[in-house]
Amino acid sequence: MSSVYRIDDRSITEHLLELAQRGNKPFTERLHPGIPGVLGVRLPDLRALAKHIVRSGSASAYLEEAERGERSPREDFMEARILHGFVLGMLPVDDFPAYLEHLERWVQVIHSWSVCDSFALPQSKKLLREHGGELWDFFVPYLQHSQEYRVRFGVVALMQYFIDTEHIGELLPLYLAVKNEGYYVQMALAWALAECYTFYPKETHPYLADRRFTPWVHNKAIQKICESRRIDPEVKALLKTFRVKAG
Repeated sequence: MSSVYRIDDRSITEHLLELAQRGNKPFTERLHPGIPGVLGVRLPDLRALAKHIVRSGSASAYLEEAERGERSPREDFMEARILHGFVLGMLPVDDFPAYLEHLERWVQVIHSWSVCDSFALPQSKKLLREHGGELWDFFVPYLQHSQEYRVRFGVVALMQYFIDTEHIGELLPLYLAVKNEGYYVQMALAWALAECYTFYPKETHPYLADRRFTPWVHNKAIQKICESRRIDPEVKALLKTFRVKAG
């Protein structure tokens, strides 16, 4: 039997159950229909616990337990998976290939949009400067994965770190080539397309003017763009004429 990771003389399960007492389980469950193990722990509390794990110097022991996946169904909380992502987003990266192995193992446990979207690269500017090509090569294959949340991970990660002058011309066709029709993939594509248009309107405009994406993604992206305060009213008026009738 593997030893249980403890910090402040409590297991991760004990920490999460304590934090859940000041959370909002009904609200969080409504945002995650069908997702098991929702406690309703507040994200700031999860970030604080992740920071404590990393600063304690015990992150390696924490990851060893988290990656074993030995939690019983009753202790397999959604927030435990979010915490795992937060820890990876705060971890000092001394061995980049080993870090990618940790990240790949975490991606396999993503089972909701909030787990997916909890991740951010630690010291992202430094990592992108030193390992940008490797990160691009790591994220891109997820776009063609068969599993919905792994595709969403690829879409969101590329949106976060590669909507830039160097990659926009390659990124838009990659998004267009995504075949997964899962709701959370389609929502992520619309979000990413809106972000592409916000920062690179010239490159993104033809994809909207020519209605290249599926009607749902296309219309949702236009909606998101029109909700942005960064876009001029006359541009919003033009984009609204590009809407298509779904079905």
